Amino acid sequence: MSRQKEYGVALNWNYVIVSMVVFVVLTVLVLYMPNLTTFDANVLHSVRLALSPYPVYIASFISEFGRSYHMVWPQIAACSVLISEKRYMKAFLLVFFTQASFVITDVVKNFVCRERPTAYEGFSFPSGHSSTTMCFYGILIYLVLHYAKSDFWRYLLVTLFGVWIFLVGISRLWLGVHYPIDVIAGMFLGFMLVNLYIIVSKALSK
Repeated sequence: MSRQKEYGVALNWNYVIVSMVVFVVLTVLVLYMPNLTTFDANVLHSVRLALSPYPVYIASFISEFGRSYHMVWPQIAACSVLISEKRYMKAFLLVFFTQASFVITDVVKNFVCRERPTAYEGFSFPSGHSSTTMCFYGILIYLVLHYAKSDFWRYLLVTLFGVWIFLVGISRLWLGVHYPIDVIAGMFLGFMLVNLYIIVSKALSK
């Protein structure tokens, strides 16, 4: 059993390292390869063109739930469930890593200072909606997989959370407020934090 746990933690560290490397590479590319923006813009145009038949208010609705103030209630709900199960440390770490995703994203945004593809306030790289949604709902996926007692609810919630992560990322492209690389980088940043959450929670539960 202990060997399985160690293997699991080692795998999580591998995910952290791979995510960090990809994120750093994307950051370097954005900083030092200005021609990349042309390619990024072409991909963005293709995505928006493919989604143009659908009403844009769908993207606006989905995107709103990636904002910090709209993620407060999901955090409260998730923490309430964890606290009711006496998983206090996991509840604390859930909030800690979710908030860390907001802070880290803002720090990188102000360091890279990439302009957005359309007139919109703030910087573009990485996508904060993508990083925080991946972080929060990615952690929820981990918790559901490990603690949900019903297979039905386990599969349903994991599917819903996974689809939601994808939809939030797509919504940012749909609205034209991020380049594809911004969204991809945000996803990798969030995935890195998910695995750090798993590592820390396992370490503290020993």
